[in-house]
Amino acid sequence: MINKYMLIRELGRGVHGKVKLGKDMETGELFAIKVVDRATRRRLGQRNNDLTNEQKILKEIAIMKKCIHPHVVRLKEVIDNPASRKIYMVIEYMEGGEIQWKNENDQPVMSIDKARRIFRDVVVGLEYLHHQGIIHRDIKPANLLLTGDQVVKISDFGVSHFSQRTLSSQGKNQINTDDTDLTKTAGSPAFFAPELCFPENATTSSESKSKSDSSVNLRAQRPPNTKAIDIWALGVTLYCFVFGQCPFIADTEFELFFNVIPKQPLEFPNDIPITDDLRDLFTKLLEKDPNKRITLEEVKKHPWVIADLTNPEKWREETDPKKYKAVTVTEEEVKSAYTLKASYDNYYVKYI
Repeated sequence: MINKYMLIRELGRGVHGKVKLGKDMETGELFAIKVVDRATRRRLGQRNNDLTNEQKILKEIAIMKKCIHPHVVRLKEVIDNPASRKIYMVIEYMEGGEIQWKNENDQPVMSIDKARRIFRDVVVGLEYLHHQGIIHRDIKPANLLLTGDQVVKISDFGVSHFSQRTLSSQGKNQINTDDTDLTKTAGSPAFFAPELCFPENATTSSESKSKSDSSVNLRAQRPPNTKAIDIWALGVTLYCFVFGQCPFIADTEFELFFNVIPKQPLEFPNDIPITDDLRDLFTKLLEKDPNKRITLEEVKKHPWVIADLTNPEKWREETDPKKYKAVTVTEEEVKSAYTLKASYDNYYVKYI
């Protein structure tokens, strides 16, 4: 038992912690409870100015508690015992679980029509996040969860980046684009966009004098890291749905990161035919130049995406992210992402 929640079984685990199924013994409602360590050992090569695990957790909480959207997983509350290493995040339970997109033989198991419906849900949720200044940074099938009614919601904001909204001189909301944190790689390598695939030390000016001219120029050649990295990952995700495999594969992470993703042209398996419209969408989603990559607004008008909709214009109007209140997350809100309100048997529930 953790407060009023009985932990039933493990749902999964990843880099950022375990997820367990919990039952509210007062209401009978089921929740997913993410169990994370407030501190982790410093990894080899980790810099002193990198966020600590607890800071990342606070940031994730501050972001999640502000996001209210039908295609984004909701956070209910956070339970913390200051004397313990563990923090418990009580999250909306997604009964349908992770999206199943391939079998044991790496063959796709999803129909094109189902892939299209799921893709649309993700596009709408991701458009909302981007409108709010949130770059997810880890879009992939494992982070797309299904409700019992097969509605898709985006989950896991452990490596998300938030660009603080500010007011312009004209009084309009605008998003701060000084996102130097995005140059740090985060997420899953197979879903990294080409603009992330640069030697990290190429951006360190103090070392540049000892490099060759081509290495020194990498800083100038580095494309901007923007929300387009999520659109690339969205393209890789759709490719997984359709073909049962990632579009870019290598024997080592180094080869994948420095040679395959940034240099290898996009190819399609011969044994799975696709329409010209879908091929065109893949080409635009997986455009290596982020400045030329398709936008989510354009995706919502693409012929393949709207092929089975009776009224595409109405769908676009109903899913317009501008209908939602703008999210702002201050540094103070990150520091106080949860507030002590009550205690049970040495554990503290921190309502949000």
